[in-house]
Amino acid sequence: MLDLMEKFARMNRRGTHHVTSWPKTLAMASLFLLAVLFLMFMVTKVDVIIMLALVLVCFLVVALFYWPEPGTIIVIFVIYTNLAVVAYKFHGLPQIVAASVSLVLCVPLVVYWFLRREPFLVDYPWLLMIVFLGSLCASLLAAKDIALGLDWILTFVLEGLAMYLLILNVVRKYSTLRSVIWSLLIAGGLLGSLSLIQEATHSYKNNFGGLAQRNLKNWEDGKPSSAAKFLGGEEKIRVANRAGGPFGGANRYAQIMVVLLPLGLFRIIDEKKGTLKFAAFALTLLILTGVLLTYSRGAFITLFVLVLLAIVFRYFKFYQVILAATVLLLVVGVASPGYFTRMESILNATALFSNDASIKADGATRGRVTEMLAAFNAFLDYPIVGVGPGQYTKYYSVEYMSNPEIAFKDIKKTRRAHTLYFELMAETGFLGLATFMSIVLYILFRLWLLRQRFRKTRPELANIATAFWMSIVAYLVSAVFLQLAYQRYYWLLLALAGAAIQILSTEFPADENEEPVSRRRSHLKHPAEKAAAV
Repeated sequence: MLDLMEKFARMNRRGTHHVTSWPKTLAMASLFLLAVLFLMFMVTKVDVIIMLALVLVCFLVVALFYWPEPGTIIVIFVIYTNLAVVAYKFHGLPQIVAASVSLVLCVPLVVYWFLRREPFLVDYPWLLMIVFLGSLCASLLAAKDIALGLDWILTFVLEGLAMYLLILNVVRKYSTLRSVIWSLLIAGGLLGSLSLIQEATHSYKNNFGGLAQRNLKNWEDGKPSSAAKFLGGEEKIRVANRAGGPFGGANRYAQIMVVLLPLGLFRIIDEKKGTLKFAAFALTLLILTGVLLTYSRGAFITLFVLVLLAIVFRYFKFYQVILAATVLLLVVGVASPGYFTRMESILNATALFSNDASIKADGATRGRVTEMLAAFNAFLDYPIVGVGPGQYTKYYSVEYMSNPEIAFKDIKKTRRAHTLYFELMAETGFLGLATFMSIVLYILFRLWLLRQRFRKTRPELANIATAFWMSIVAYLVSAVFLQLAYQRYYWLLLALAGAAIQILSTEFPADENEEPVSRRRSHLKHPAEKAAAV
């Protein structure tokens, strides 16, 4: 077996001379997989859709050995569109298959590490994630429900530690990084276009296979009930009005879309071909449309912060922002006047801490503030290691929300903190929050250094660093209003930023006369020498 793998590695290193044998190998492996799956189908009578999904997964795994870069791009697209989970919930895909989609990236990892003899990459953020894992284990000692805490930790290991390490080791080249960015933009553009079609045609019951979900519990026979009228001049936005994307949750959908806007902006700026510029503009506009159709107030605040950053960094001029904002406000005003009413409620939140009786905060705002303050008070009582990962909502939230000093709304059922920071503080204490924030702050610091390093000599590289910097800031701002659910999206974003740091630091030296580290590694004869070069 080892001799066979070594022969395979030699063929891979020689280049195109032996590539002609690959199609035969791929065809033989595919036929073998088809035969196995057909036998399974005959014996177990598995559903045809599930069988086709398994066939596609098997083909993808085999193809990844030959084309690791395109395979990586496809897997990241599947992860970001939540296709695997949607297929599990709506189309009967086995749960184990849906849960293991990201692990398909192990195939290109094997190709890079063993067959191409590339060094195995580990960076400081991943080591800090190990420290964060240690803080989670320390917090687990205070947990009332050990199984619940272990489930939280296992989710972090799979969607955090494993995801980051895989992405760091499979996104190795600048060309791959650019393709991954395009893959994310296409994913966001697809989701935004489905939400737009759904809204434009008022086909709210058509969820496009689960990729454009909505909360339609107030519908009666496919029409809005008297308690929940839809758009078309209505001035009040209800739950069913809000696009939920592949999650069914408007705020979470808005969060994963808004972080893509900086990536789209810099593709518009940096692409040289007109067709690519237009494609980037169209996809970014569709992503923005998807964000607006969620009617998320947290996303609106995040958009405001992103625009301010773009002005400060001089990517936008003030008059351009005013012109674009005017056009956008006119379009939104005609399509959905209720959008302004909902955004205006952000200002009314100040009424919670004011004696002005003329201003009243709505019920959702009062509930959110109560949930946030309750989690903060739990942290004050358990400041070092918290109450344990995953424990706050089930065992502590009702108790702390009933505190009359902070209860702006009477909440009798368990609720999450609706803010990443206070919930993390309540569950993992200062130790967990400090290690968690050290990861993202280190990445932001390195991205900023790379932005400064290339800003004058290679602006397109500086813009890559800036795009990820702004995307991470967008997530952190939106996380003020959302807890760490669907955390794979957060760690995927950080992993791609870590890969960008690795690529920009090694593939493009600061001194133009200096040879790139990646090229220097290619001259080394032994894998250990390559690893030492890193």
